[in-house]
Amino acid sequence: MQFRLTDEERKFRDELRSKIDEFSADDMVAMRAEMTELESDRQAPTLFNPWLARQHVTGLGWPTPLGRPASQTERFVAHEELDSAGLPTYGLEQAEAVGWMLATFGPEHLAAEHLPHILDASWSYAGGYSEPEAGSDMLALRSRASRNSGGDFVVNGQKMWTSGAHIADWIYTLVRTDPDSTRHRGLSLLMIDAHAPGVTIQPVRVMGGWRVNACFFDNVVVPVGALVGREGQAWAMMAQALDMERSMSFGGRDARLLLARYLDRVGRTGTPLDDDAYRQLGEFIMELQAERLLGHQVIALGDRGEPASGEASMSKLHGPAIAQRVAQWLVDALGPDAYTHGSGDPLAEEAEHFLRASTVLSIIGGTSEIQRNIIAQRWLGLPRS
Repeated sequence: MQFRLTDEERKFRDELRSKIDEFSADDMVAMRAEMTELESDRQAPTLFNPWLARQHVTGLGWPTPLGRPASQTERFVAHEELDSAGLPTYGLEQAEAVGWMLATFGPEHLAAEHLPHILDASWSYAGGYSEPEAGSDMLALRSRASRNSGGDFVVNGQKMWTSGAHIADWIYTLVRTDPDSTRHRGLSLLMIDAHAPGVTIQPVRVMGGWRVNACFFDNVVVPVGALVGREGQAWAMMAQALDMERSMSFGGRDARLLLARYLDRVGRTGTPLDDDAYRQLGEFIMELQAERLLGHQVIALGDRGEPASGEASMSKLHGPAIAQRVAQWLVDALGPDAYTHGSGDPLAEEAEHFLRASTVLSIIGGTSEIQRNIIAQRWLGLPRS
């Protein structure tokens, strides 16, 4: 496979990089302040999302004419450049997930309603997947959607760990519409108005420093036209969407950025490093490059239309593992300031925050245990235990 970018992809990267470089230090401070105020995980909807819309980043690689023509590699490059600059991309990831499903699976009227608002960043989204009694097993969900006398859905249930639901306009929610089905059968995806009667959103604050949410649905009426794709066939959509999600970096880019800042400080201040430190830094750099190339591999397989579940899970498994090791090493290397909130050292404070945040990276998007099972079954061909 070819890891080098084409001339067109390099041009795309360089143009986006030049736009990113226009952000000032004051812009970054303002975005951080908005994230703090909203208790959001890498979301600054007022200050950053409209900029994304102006740069035509959202919708890359969606089926034409609904999306914007681009290879999956260009989409990967866009995320890499944005993340490496420390920009708040979680809202983009959510918008891309729901936009891709609508553009790919429809229905046309729902895509026509939502995609313009996704592309211009005027609506925001959250994914309602996990549930409190299901743990890491998404298919053990209990949320139900039955039909009322008018043919619309009536949703009852609870979702947990729903990032961004408190600032979302819509929650795309996985529910069971066939009560007699089991596991991946009989699941449907509904677009639920986050402000509809019967929807209650309560805060759950995590050690990573942001807010997730518990979402309760109490006899929430959802129009039948808000069904994404086909009724009872949501798992096919979800499986593809999860592979796309797992191809993105779960902590690797953040780790590379913090390591680069640390090495810049070492060079500027002349801080001496012993042989063990140099050896460890070299290992981190190699492992982070491997994490990056795993993401490239998943994208390349997707571009060729080949299955990538095993490779996507390898990427998802490796990213949090190396991120957590880098975070712990950096905190130790930076000393007491990295254990003290409000130390006045921005690098130390961000390393401390990353140490807390990286602990959840092996849980969100499917736990590391789930990823190992997928790799064993779909890539190594081992029997299900």
